[in-house]
Amino acid sequence: KTYNEIKELEELIKIKLSKITVIFIEEKSTITEENFLEAKKIMDENSFTSAIIVSDPLHQKRAMLLACDYGIKTAFSSPTPTSAYKTFKAKTGFLLREQFLLIGYKIVKIFR
Repeated sequence: KTYNEIKELEELIKIKLSKITVIFIEEKSTITEENFLEAKKIMDENSFTSAIIVSDPLHQKRAMLLACDYGIKTAFSSPTPTSAYKTFKAKTGFLLREQFLLIGYKIVKIFR
């Protein structure tokens, strides 16, 4: 079974925020940076000034940094209650990857 983060998050949002009638989901991107670039376009087109950033808890720190850097200045953190990574080995591998990408992003950011 393939883990589908977008569908899980959509269901979670619908349950938690049942008064919302429209949910905007960005589905064009394949990497986090593209995700925020496309999400910012949706926000600008609809005059949104804030966003709830929903992501895997192990990914949330980098996601919040990228949200700010891509112009989503009022971003609220809402990590999912569960992770797609279930085993210790999987969680460790993903966390190390996230730390590597976070450090790399901060270094590259200096030169932008």
